[in-house]
Amino acid sequence: MQFTDLLTEVLVTALGSLAFGIVYKVKRNRLPAVAAGGGIGWMIYRLLFLAMENIFLSNMGATLFATVYSEMLARKKKAPVVVFLLPCLIPLVPGGGLYYAMSWMVRRDVQQAMSYLGKACEAALGIAAGILLVSVIIHRNRTA
Repeated sequence: MQFTDLLTEVLVTALGSLAFGIVYKVKRNRLPAVAAGGGIGWMIYRLLFLAMENIFLSNMGATLFATVYSEMLARKKKAPVVVFLLPCLIPLVPGGGLYYAMSWMVRRDVQQAMSYLGKACEAALGIAAGILLVSVIIHRNRTA
């Protein structure tokens, strides 16, 4: 992968996160942070995937960043964490994998469908694990 390809992907995902923030009525002063979080999160995902070729770990790493980033912004901007976290995670959602799994299932090619479904589940579990890990650590430290 060339640097310009990665830069293009990061810009497009930042715009996607920005658009998601606009559609869900994130306040205007929070939109740049939402866009930056989505772009940086995607960059982390791609770099990790290029290094390891592991869907679960790549998604978990990017989600760890997105969750810590969102927790910090929520405190700084006095907003719920979810305002920042959801738009930052939108680029990581395995929608394409789910689409292709269903498409192959409709075509009755169960082997291809299971392949795509497995990858989509791996990505979803990586996202869930990243959120869970950061949330447990942060909330455990708050109550201690």
